[in-house]
Amino acid sequence: MQNRAIIRQAKELKEKVKKDRRQDENFLVGIEIEGCLIGKNGLPVDAKPLIQKMQGTRHEMDFEYSKCQFEFKTKPVSMDDLQELNDQLEDFSEAIGKSVQKIYRSDVFPLFLGANPSPAILDNVWLTGKPRYKKLGRWQSGFPDVEMEGQKYKALHVAYGIQGFHFHLQGKNPSYTTAMFNHILNLIPSAILLCANSRLFAGKVFAIHEPRIFMYDQSEQQNSGFPAIPRYLGGVEDYIDYIVSRKPVIAKNYFEMVKERHDDARIRMNTGNYRVETRVLSVQPTPRTMMAIIEFFVGYLYRAIHEKRKLRPLSALREERQSVVRSGFNAKTHFSVIDTARNHLSYARKGLSDLGVGSKFLSILDSRLEKKVTAGDYVADLWYKNFNGSVDETVAEIAEIVWQKTLHNSPIA
Repeated sequence: MQNRAIIRQAKELKEKVKKDRRQDENFLVGIEIEGCLIGKNGLPVDAKPLIQKMQGTRHEMDFEYSKCQFEFKTKPVSMDDLQELNDQLEDFSEAIGKSVQKIYRSDVFPLFLGANPSPAILDNVWLTGKPRYKKLGRWQSGFPDVEMEGQKYKALHVAYGIQGFHFHLQGKNPSYTTAMFNHILNLIPSAILLCANSRLFAGKVFAIHEPRIFMYDQSEQQNSGFPAIPRYLGGVEDYIDYIVSRKPVIAKNYFEMVKERHDDARIRMNTGNYRVETRVLSVQPTPRTMMAIIEFFVGYLYRAIHEKRKLRPLSALREERQSVVRSGFNAKTHFSVIDTARNHLSYARKGLSDLGVGSKFLSILDSRLEKKVTAGDYVADLWYKNFNGSVDETVAEIAEIVWQKTLHNSPIA
């Protein structure tokens, strides 16, 4: 039986939503980046000294699941200020690069590949000592191993070997927020197709297009993935019911339950505003690439909501998502995933024009589609070209190459 306090809180939230007549600024954009540190020996590096040094600065960081991980968040900015957001993230890359050099006195590379490339991440010593993550660790320790391409991994190791990139968009009111959530679900397969970037995990390159999602869905025991909703939301109240219908892990209130749902998309209301957070993406977050993804979502959403674009069946989207996760550009579904993504990109470009902001970064995704290549393919190619028989040395070499691309804001595919 669900916690009575959570049930009561959910009921209060639903009543509040029904009475809400706000008209907030729409499409304010915020970003959350998770990264890890890899040393010149190809092994993970404890991020605690870096996190502590950055506290109190404009690039303040926080701890994550693994000791070698860190998280950075931006404050929401208007869609009109994407170039400013790009500049903020360039500044962030430069700042952590300088801090890493001062702290560690040796080559240490901040990495944002979505999956830790070092085999050493499969050692239990990397679980952080923070109470929240220790509790989650105990929860996941009882799960079956994750299996992929003949390899087995402990669910706990997958959880703290994975990093993510999330962005959230503010909805101007409950109704608009609901429409954003519904239409975002229609973009999920195309987003995975264009933005996969985790083929290298724990010293092995996988053939699956997006191993990160494949592994994480298993490690979370259905606590992540495509939202398990039976139908499209009719309102934010439906989303509240969905959250309360799930079993909490360690959550003590509604907002903690939302945070525990590692779905592709989720609605957050704990900031005083409504926002939809998109979690499906994991790309080496060079700023320009992140701006391209934001343009993709915002342009599509604006036009789709304005035109009341028809929503595809949820069952078809779930099937397409699974196929794309496994096979990428070679996915076999009822529709051509390449043609669908091309249509989505064109539609997004029209939406940006309607918004009056235009497209400054979307060509990055156009190029990926035409070349049928993602950042994940780029990293896999680096592995095959640079592997010298030593896994650790190759991990370090790739980490340095990718970090230099990040530092200079050069998309890796």
